[in-house]
Amino acid sequence: MRSLLSIAGVSALMVAAALTSGCVFASVAPPRGLIYTDQKAPLFSGREAGSKTGRADAHCILFLVGWGDSGLRAAMQDGGITEVRHSDYRIQNYMLIYQKYTTIAYGE
Repeated sequence: MRSLLSIAGVSALMVAAALTSGCVFASVAPPRGLIYTDQKAPLFSGREAGSKTGRADAHCILFLVGWGDSGLRAAMQDGGITEVRHSDYRIQNYMLIYQKYTTIAYGE
């Protein structure tokens, strides 16, 4: 019976890790502050930035509620971009109460 409970516990941890692992991945992860963070880093580098810029945001409050579309396609639509030449991302954190992730697309 104990081994069955141990297997169930380990399985639950593995499922939880798999479900939440996508929330913490970034191609470049600058150091973050617990009280305040406002950092920008490249998502992918390309040629010259281009004449158009588009932004797309996702938000989170207290790690309980999250909303928004910070995808590259949404940033392209915001800027009227059909060809992406470069993109950055920006992370903002205010005492872990409010967080914002922005994808910034540059192109034509």
